[in-house]
Amino acid sequence: MSHIVHSWVYLHAIAVMSEPARALTAEQQRILDIDTEVSKINAVAGSGKTTTLLAYAASRPGERMLYLAYNRAMAEEVKLKAQQQGLANLRISTLHGMAWQQQGRQLTLGDELNEWQILEHYCPPELRHGEEGMLLAWLLRDLMVFYLNAAHRLVDDELLHLYCLMNQPQPHVMALLQTRSAVVLALLLQMLGDMKSGKTPAWHDFYLKLFQFSRRPLPYDVILLDEAQDSSAVMLAILERQPARKILVGDGFQQIYAFRFAINSLDRVHAPEFSLSQSFRFGDGLARHLSAQISEAYQLLGLTQRLQMRGSQKQTDYGWKPVWREGPKAVVSRSNLKLLDACLTHLEKGRSGLHFEGGYGSYSLMNGRVFSLLHLQEGKHEQVSDPLIRRFRHAGQVDDFARETQNQQLTQLMDLVRRYGKKLFHLDRQIKAALVDKADAQLVLSTTHRAKGQEYDHVSMTQGDFTTRDELRRQLRSEKKATPIARLREEVNIYYVAATRARSSIYLAPF
Repeated sequence: MSHIVHSWVYLHAIAVMSEPARALTAEQQRILDIDTEVSKINAVAGSGKTTTLLAYAASRPGERMLYLAYNRAMAEEVKLKAQQQGLANLRISTLHGMAWQQQGRQLTLGDELNEWQILEHYCPPELRHGEEGMLLAWLLRDLMVFYLNAAHRLVDDELLHLYCLMNQPQPHVMALLQTRSAVVLALLLQMLGDMKSGKTPAWHDFYLKLFQFSRRPLPYDVILLDEAQDSSAVMLAILERQPARKILVGDGFQQIYAFRFAINSLDRVHAPEFSLSQSFRFGDGLARHLSAQISEAYQLLGLTQRLQMRGSQKQTDYGWKPVWREGPKAVVSRSNLKLLDACLTHLEKGRSGLHFEGGYGSYSLMNGRVFSLLHLQEGKHEQVSDPLIRRFRHAGQVDDFARETQNQQLTQLMDLVRRYGKKLFHLDRQIKAALVDKADAQLVLSTTHRAKGQEYDHVSMTQGDFTTRDELRRQLRSEKKATPIARLREEVNIYYVAATRARSSIYLAPF
């Protein structure tokens, strides 16, 4: 799989590099003159931020620079471009990659402990067979993710307070935090100690957290942080202690990873601001249309930010009915369930040539947990193999657990099982038989989160899947279900990310 991913990155980068070089805009030229200790760049979708940062590195060949990409695939793509330009002064990595070099080599790495493993190995024996134990296991896992991504250094009551402020836990989880806070903190410390000693596998975010405590500075004059809107608080804390000059680049309207406790560093850092407001990906009509709609949604939420985006002179067709021409297409969804619906519609027409962005197996449409939920739904408890799902007596308990833990993934899996039932086995075989490499695909399927950073000629957003302004108004008026503004904002951002993937045409979801 890694070979396939690398090949695609290589081909994509070669295609981009083969495009005729365009002159830098006035906004891009202004960025080349940055010399402040810390600065930030607000870059709209498709605005050529990578091109700008590479031009910045090229303009200062005598300075040692570090380009921090969001993930390994993006880092590999930037490396190819930097090599093509002969930028010997620029190192490209992820922050996890840097932390691994500094802190991770002595650790035993492995998969993150799941709720069942935490329940069996860490929860008190008297709680392991009841609802409270399951909630405790889930809470310990969620708290671990929170701590490893937080700037907060101690495992103490303040950590629990910060967790509650950010997550607004449901009543049963809040009660558990209030009555068993000492137990929760002690178990969290035990888990961290076991990772450090090698008794249990260390999570990748664990060595990033260790890097936060290191006093050794990175040997660079300038650090360029890409996708700053989705960096975590611990990443920002690591960067803040570096003596190098720093340039943070991102798009606050593309912040869609709050569920992994990402923060928008562009909002958190007080520094001179620069803009890349010209998108080269799509035409000016779509750019101005989206600017108006997203800005209106932010205004509804009482937020002051306004999207200011201009497009290119190219023609990008957009609307609320299919507008594309013949050729490969991409479907971008909010949820796995709607993505599967689109996939099946394609198959029912006798077509093949499917490709799932990031790989079909990564979408959890068919795995052991789905099979177990299906057997539980049918009352066949003896056939439930998933250790966590086996602890529920019926599907209603799964729904309650998912609601109390705000576990959207488990909720989506239950929706999938209820929608398709036993048909899932046949559908899985159909899908696998139709899969091809991305370069050969007639239809690329992706959730918005996996489509981030990608672009396609023709895009269709799934219908009835994304938030709308009317839905925002209903949520704001509701007294029974007060949804935090931060979550509503992220739903707006998810729409924006999906709606900015197309070059030539896009079938927009209602907004």
